[in-house]
Amino acid sequence: MPLILKTLFFVFLFISYSQRVLADNIDDFIQSIQVATYDCPDDKFMRQVNEYLRSRSVLQEQLIKFTVHKSHWLICVGKNDEAQIILENLLSDPLMDKNSQSYANLHYQLGFIFDVQEKPEKCDFYRKSEQLAKNKFNDIYLSSQLGIINVCENVDNVGVKLGRLFLLLKSNLLKGDQKALAHIHNNIGLLYSSIGQRSLAADAYQKSYQIGLNVYDEKHQLNTLISIITAHSGGGDYEKAKLMIDELGKRNLTVNTPLSNSLFHFAQSRQAYRTNDYESLRKSLRSWDVFLKQTSNQTMQILYELYVASLCLYDEDKACVNDFLQKQNASTSAMPARLSKHLYYIAFLVKANLFLGNIEAAQISFDNYSSISLEKIKKQQASARVLGVANFNNEIMGLETSSANAKEQRLQVILLACIIILGLIVLGYLFWVRGYLRKLASDPITGLSNEPSVLAIIKKVKVPKDTKVNLLALFDVNNFTSVNVKYGHKAGELALKQVADCLKQVTREKDIVGRVGADQFIVCLVNIEELVANELLSRFQRALDDLRLRVNSEKTVEIHSSMHVYRSVNSLSDVDDVLAEIRSVLRKA
Repeated sequence: MPLILKTLFFVFLFISYSQRVLADNIDDFIQSIQVATYDCPDDKFMRQVNEYLRSRSVLQEQLIKFTVHKSHWLICVGKNDEAQIILENLLSDPLMDKNSQSYANLHYQLGFIFDVQEKPEKCDFYRKSEQLAKNKFNDIYLSSQLGIINVCENVDNVGVKLGRLFLLLKSNLLKGDQKALAHIHNNIGLLYSSIGQRSLAADAYQKSYQIGLNVYDEKHQLNTLISIITAHSGGGDYEKAKLMIDELGKRNLTVNTPLSNSLFHFAQSRQAYRTNDYESLRKSLRSWDVFLKQTSNQTMQILYELYVASLCLYDEDKACVNDFLQKQNASTSAMPARLSKHLYYIAFLVKANLFLGNIEAAQISFDNYSSISLEKIKKQQASARVLGVANFNNEIMGLETSSANAKEQRLQVILLACIIILGLIVLGYLFWVRGYLRKLASDPITGLSNEPSVLAIIKKVKVPKDTKVNLLALFDVNNFTSVNVKYGHKAGELALKQVADCLKQVTREKDIVGRVGADQFIVCLVNIEELVANELLSRFQRALDDLRLRVNSEKTVEIHSSMHVYRSVNSLSDVDDVLAEIRSVLRKA
């Protein structure tokens, strides 16, 4: 029985360990496949993601991350409806961590889907994701901000929107995040397009595309190329649009997915539709149809049907044209609101109704065409003023930012000045203290170390090595008192200085020299061969014997000195006693 229990225990430990290792491996995989909200997940990892979603060994938190990652991928491949179902089910999950990145991300993704669907709920989700991501998840926060600026603020306040986008661009330039910069330029292009500034929009999209070339592969660049093509063709520059369509085709050769192929043939079809090249349109529609069926993008499906209907009109196929117009009356298949005001679409309605003999409907569409044309002309005329407001607003925001930065810089300068002043005070104090201590440790007449200082240094001398010795030499200026009495204290001080200078010149840098009495000097030779020490001492004495003190222009006086030596094979910690003993001998002499 105990053996069975031990076996079960070890099996339990093994299973627990295996689960921990597996969980760690799954976490590493999740970390490796993560992308920013404005990027698309890599297709090659989706098979593994789906396997983990079906696995029972995946933890709940990991399952949520995989689910959000998959919904992100579905949006990127044009399957918004599937992604929406997944996200809405996940949103109602009671186990969802409200502070997690996944929770903030799913709110942004739902906001994006509702934005494409032109549903008003988009702004609620954008604002919620912005709130959840602030100061935590930079990519979600930036994407949410851009969504709010572009589609959730007052439409009439375009100048303020542009100003905020410019300021956002400026702040991100300092961070150097190339992907974020490309994303912001793309949104600036979207806003320029909304006010009819197609040329400026194309420039912004082109900037986004050029930045993206350094950080993105072909797959991530296709949507930006579509935006550039749309801006050029919307502005009537079909030659540039054609060049970018060719660029799109080259990029698509390495991507070659249903969505990328659908985007490419959509661009070709729209170019042919805008330029009335119906044979090219017929050819591109056949190819587009194959790939469009493999995606689930309602807007592109409606545009495809519009181009088919325009080809039917060219072919004078009444049944086909009538079928399209009937579908436009149904809410599920009608042209989206943002495209229903497009002049090319309304012009088609006018021609289609005239072709079918429906004069009344043609007149309504024509009136609508005239009204929208006038509105667009007014908007384009006002756009210069809007851009001026944007620049002005940008300057104001820039001034506010500069003011805040200037205030912060002033505080930093003040703080730096205080630190510098404090540092100077400390350095000055240290310099003064050192100078004061040096002054306390120095003899004021000769500049040598005074007695307490030099003896403290000598006490630290260590035991000499091998056959070497430590040597003390005490030099006594014998006639100092007579010189002082006969020629004055100035002459006496000069004599002391000459002795000190002489000792400085003849001793080595490592020798210890000091003044230890009114007329006494000490020299300590550390860890030295005795023969060398004797030679040095002889040199010291000869130098002192040669000293002459000039008391006036005619008179010089010899300085007499004597030397007393103490040798030791030990340390000199007892230097006080040694000096006292030498002095006692001198007094008796």
